[in-house]
Amino acid sequence: MIRGFVNSLKYAGTSDLPEYDIKRSICIGVNLLCIYVIFLNLASGAIFYILSGNLLIPAGAYLEAGIVYGIIILNRKKKYSLANLLFYLTISFATFYFSAILGKSSGTPLMILFLFGLIFYLFTSPKMRAYCILFNLLLLVAMEVNRELEVIPAAEFTGLVQHIIRWLVYVVVISLTLKIFQLYHKNTNLLIKLHTYSKTIKASLSVEEELNKLKNVLFQHISHDLRGPYFGVSSHCFFIHSKVMENKPVTQADTSKLLDVSDHYKYMLENFLEMAKFKDAGLNTPEISSISLRSEISKIVEMHRYLAVQKNVTISINFSEDFPTYILADKLKISRIIYNLLNNAIKFTRNNTKITITANLLKDRWSLAVADQGKGIRYDKIEQLFQPYVTEKSPENPEGVGLGLFITKHLATILGAEISVKSKNSGGASFEVIFPYEKQLAVI
Repeated sequence: MIRGFVNSLKYAGTSDLPEYDIKRSICIGVNLLCIYVIFLNLASGAIFYILSGNLLIPAGAYLEAGIVYGIIILNRKKKYSLANLLFYLTISFATFYFSAILGKSSGTPLMILFLFGLIFYLFTSPKMRAYCILFNLLLLVAMEVNRELEVIPAAEFTGLVQHIIRWLVYVVVISLTLKIFQLYHKNTNLLIKLHTYSKTIKASLSVEEELNKLKNVLFQHISHDLRGPYFGVSSHCFFIHSKVMENKPVTQADTSKLLDVSDHYKYMLENFLEMAKFKDAGLNTPEISSISLRSEISKIVEMHRYLAVQKNVTISINFSEDFPTYILADKLKISRIIYNLLNNAIKFTRNNTKITITANLLKDRWSLAVADQGKGIRYDKIEQLFQPYVTEKSPENPEGVGLGLFITKHLATILGAEISVKSKNSGGASFEVIFPYEKQLAVI
């Protein structure tokens, strides 16, 4: 029963506070100090009265105990700041009172040390701490002035009683000081745990944010890049359908081309699905293998053949004489770069013009350039080309969302390549990507 009553005092006012809230910890600490002070005053008041027969000592002790109990009531009513301030002031004035009553040799001024510790425990505001420190210093001066001038006369004690009282005061002061150190240490550990927990939460949020960004990038890549192969399949289906409607024979070459673009579509889809299994979406990790660049470019050009025929556009492929048959590269990412650049070129070139794809070997690098003969790109627009969702709706690009060049730039960066664009005054634009190349890794 007694234990339950003490616990009700200890946790008074904490029911609505979160477990790791520093305000809750201080509230519990103040309640514990109040319980401790009540116990000390009830016990020491009686002992001092028995030793001295002076009613002023137990009167002050029991008055302080009553006020301190009222502080617990304030905490129960959620008046935390008022409770903290009142507790500090009560202990301060009680220190002055007992210092005056017990006299010069009581050792009561040592309570100033406890009060300094109490300031840093109760108050977090630097301004409030500064005010309380100044008040403590003034209190110390007042105690010393009273000891010298005896404005408030001290009680008279015999020699033996004086010694006993002084040691009892030491016990009270030391026990209170140790208690405040213990509570302050507990709060410090709580703050460290809160700081660690906060850092953990921030790190988790940061990781989650990065994963969300990667998921968004993956979605952008999938939604954009699968449109191309799908269009290649659908355009070849339409081409075959047109031949059937016109009673023209469908050749093996027609169906082989359809199978090729379908295989490419399947290849890209399977790769995207595989990448989606990993938390980093597989977008930033090159998958190096030996590939034939000529073969990959030819396949992609063939996928765009129907679109090029509609605009009467010819596509020319040029390789430097020393360009190797096979290179080590990321097949999927290289194919996507070529696809995006060629698709862009066909969309923006004029009818009855020519698109040129050029691959050159440059010592420790190799380059890929796609040039069209369209209207060109305004100088003030070039710097924005590789930003996401930067596009202009036009007859040539009615459904553009502005992701093609952004994705191309992202892929080039992953492969350690640099992409640049040149636009001629006479019209036309040329996109060039320069990739790193290690000659000894290539198969000629």
